[in-house]
Amino acid sequence: MSEYEHSNNKRLNERKMESQLNLLYTAGKSVLNGVFGRQMPPDLLLAEFFRNNRQCGSRDRALISGCIYALLRYWGYLRNMMPGEWRKSTETGEVLFSKRELGVLFYTALYCDNPGAAELLNFSTIYNFPPLPKGAPKSPVARARAAAKALQIECTLNSSQLLPEWLQEKIPNAGVVAESLAQRPPLWIRIHREEEKCLAEFKEKNLRCEVSEKLPGAAALYAPRINLFSLESYSKGRFEVQDLASQAIGAVCGVRSGERVLDACAGAGGKTLQLAALMKNKGTVIAGDIRANKLDELRRRAVRAGLFNIRTRAHEGKLWRDFVPCDRVLLDVPCTGSGVWRRNPGMQWSFTMEKLAAHTKVQREILENFCSAVKPGGTLIYSTCSLFPEENELQIQSFLERHEEFVLKEAPHPLTGVFTNGCYRFNAGDGNCDYMFAAVMEKSAR
Repeated sequence: MSEYEHSNNKRLNERKMESQLNLLYTAGKSVLNGVFGRQMPPDLLLAEFFRNNRQCGSRDRALISGCIYALLRYWGYLRNMMPGEWRKSTETGEVLFSKRELGVLFYTALYCDNPGAAELLNFSTIYNFPPLPKGAPKSPVARARAAAKALQIECTLNSSQLLPEWLQEKIPNAGVVAESLAQRPPLWIRIHREEEKCLAEFKEKNLRCEVSEKLPGAAALYAPRINLFSLESYSKGRFEVQDLASQAIGAVCGVRSGERVLDACAGAGGKTLQLAALMKNKGTVIAGDIRANKLDELRRRAVRAGLFNIRTRAHEGKLWRDFVPCDRVLLDVPCTGSGVWRRNPGMQWSFTMEKLAAHTKVQREILENFCSAVKPGGTLIYSTCSLFPEENELQIQSFLERHEEFVLKEAPHPLTGVFTNGCYRFNAGDGNCDYMFAAVMEKSAR
């Protein structure tokens, strides 16, 4: 290749990189405004951006998604590296960064997330940023400190900063939770049948899969780069996407073949499908929800999974006329979703106590409206994907004070083996899963 051709190719590559970074800048401003100003999850905001920017190819989408998730995942570090007025304006929904300033944040976030990312060189080339240490420290907070030093930014950084300071006082083991927010969780699946064929297809597609020893059928997929729903194993109902902690909640329900079970807040039915499978297609699982469209999706999933013991019922948030009490009732109630902040990075920065109060009110109403669905001697299971005691232990304590006919049912924790009083907290450290809670209560037989 001649010197002219080499120089021309270099200019073309730089223009291409600059075009990608321009798209990234536009997307970054849009998503930051949406997370802080509109208080929306980043995945929905990214989907909205891509719908409005059809020119984004697959590589553009991968770059934009990866950079923005990294930016939000390490926002707690980045916000301490910027002037106070920038932080204040951004967190009130007005992003004023220039391309270069936002580029610095992306550059640092990518280094925290993956110091080997090829995109780091692109930022360095286009913006002439100083190179970051090649011998990168192991922890994200140490990499953030190294980046700040290289960029000549004076700040104090620690792992707890990934949670807002006021929330650190509200969440049990906040320091451990904050550290976990720096780690991307795997995608958990529940292998429903034909495990060998399922695992063979994953191997064929070069998907890194680790079968868990915690629960039968649970497996973790790391950074899958293909659409799982396009796999033969999915179309044939061999597996369902379901977090390990969610599967653990299904396990503590203790369902048996032939029972009558109500999943009153079923949604799209991840736990419904698991319960029906644990019952070996015998008995009945009634899946209820106030959103009829979610139940439509559940019916399609049930057919694909080959499960025929599921019945669906749209309701108005309370038991319907002529309801026959059940052996077990699962109330997987609407909650703050704080337990899945690792999958929705950045949401902790727009969280408010008003949201918590609104959810605890709804949860109390659901408990009151559906506790009579449990027959004498039956079991009531309450669950959330929340970090807050107000939605978990305190909610159950208040319910038991009002309903003496229910008592907590002691049993071992399915992921740790530790004996519990009937209240279960599922933490990221229990198996690299989401944070969830469950309480299992038995109703008096009299």
